[in-house]
Amino acid sequence: MLESRAMSKTTSDRTVIGKGIRIRGEVTGSAPIEVWGSIEGTSGTEGLFWVRDGGQVGGEVAAQQVVIEGKVEGNIAAEHKVELKPACNVNGTVTAKTVAIAEGAFFEGKISMGGKKR
Repeated sequence: MLESRAMSKTTSDRTVIGKGIRIRGEVTGSAPIEVWGSIEGTSGTEGLFWVRDGGQVGGEVAAQQVVIEGKVEGNIAAEHKVELKPACNVNGTVTAKTVAIAEGAFFEGKISMGGKKR
């Protein structure tokens, strides 16, 4: 198991955490991040954070946009949008301007949607 602080500095690429890879620690950067494996700890990016089918995150997630197909145990904060896809499993507080929950998604927690009141 890798225990470190993983960082990405290149905005034109994406960071992929492949199946079978387990990271324990902090994962941050500016490039999009795709999680096919698992992360235990705080994760964040200035771009898209995508937990793919079979991917798992145990900890806080912060990004511009978050898409969940896999499992997240922890709070999710997005500047713009959080999408919970069918068959995902999310347990925690979701904070974003827009939240989309697909039919078949499992979600347990709270939703906080920011922005101006009408």
